[in-house]
Amino acid sequence: MEIYSNLANDYFRLGDLEKAVSFYHQALETLETFNRDSKSFAQKYMEISQHYKSVGKMAMAREYALRSLAVYEMRDEQRLVGLTHQRLGRALEKQSNLDNAEQEYRKAITIERELNDEVSASICHTALAELLLKRGQMDEAEYEAQEALKFARSSTDAQTQGQALIALAQIRHEQGDFAAADEFFTQALELLDASNAHEIAASSYFRFANLLEERGEVQRSLSAIKKAYEHQRLGKRTDLE
Repeated sequence: MEIYSNLANDYFRLGDLEKAVSFYHQALETLETFNRDSKSFAQKYMEISQHYKSVGKMAMAREYALRSLAVYEMRDEQRLVGLTHQRLGRALEKQSNLDNAEQEYRKAITIERELNDEVSASICHTALAELLLKRGQMDEAEYEAQEALKFARSSTDAQTQGQALIALAQIRHEQGDFAAADEFFTQALELLDASNAHEIAASSYFRFANLLEERGEVQRSLSAIKKAYEHQRLGKRTDLE
């Protein structure tokens, strides 16, 4: 699954969306029947292990403890399933296949929330919020963006908080509340600046610049573009290092 996912990610970056979508589907098909309820299985194996330990059967106790650990570690694969649905949705969105993209985002959200993965859940909610905004479904987009921010703040991850705030900023801009939009953008960009997430920060500054240009705030737009290019340079330097 990781091999198919990595191939899909590479084709997505190269702009070959058809191959990206194909490999994302192949990645998901490899674990189509995968059971996501690993936590309860891991707990049950640990209970059996503790029972054997209590009656002095240490070999069996060790065997079931190892099974518990192995099952619990499979949650990383489950997390990848959720993120693959999100990435497939992103590729479909770029193909303007918005209905199927929305379905993939919702599948991703269900999986990541079941796993209590706050960072991944926030990423998926943000993606859905931006798609719903594109479709003009403002109330639904607001809900998803607020959910994204809730999970991001709970995780204390600066990058996901920044991305959720960017989504809220764009919603406020579309609603004509420019003061609130600017406040959300400011909060988001401060978080992204501090987190050294150069690629995400550059993209966010470009978004902010475009919205400022729409309002006719040329000087502020140029300042945002300068910051975007600065993050691009820093990102390339980091890659080289």
